[in-house]
Amino acid sequence: MPKLLQFLKNKTIYIARLTNVSGDKFLASTVTNCQAHIQPLEREKVNLVNGVFGKTYIIYTDSCVDIQQGDKLRDSDSVYYKVIDGGVSKRDFGSFDHCEVLVEKIN
Repeated sequence: MPKLLQFLKNKTIYIARLTNVSGDKFLASTVTNCQAHIQPLEREKVNLVNGVFGKTYIIYTDSCVDIQQGDKLRDSDSVYYKVIDGGVSKRDFGSFDHCEVLVEKIN
């Protein structure tokens, strides 16, 4: 992993996903946790994703982390986020593989 991405990671996020328990019953269970970098999305880009300025964030994490649309994330400060529709992008810039996740703060 490049030193730059390791330096940027400033939070631990916990990933929760709805899983089918039985029939039409679902339960949110923690899938995994990982190190990530969280920052507010720029005002210009918020409009492109139909977000709300001040509530829309971008999370950078390793490309091997399994984050899916609809997952709920909690950071180490107990702030909750929800992954927005079409918000997960895997990027590959040479040896700088990472995942960009667009989320909306829900508390």
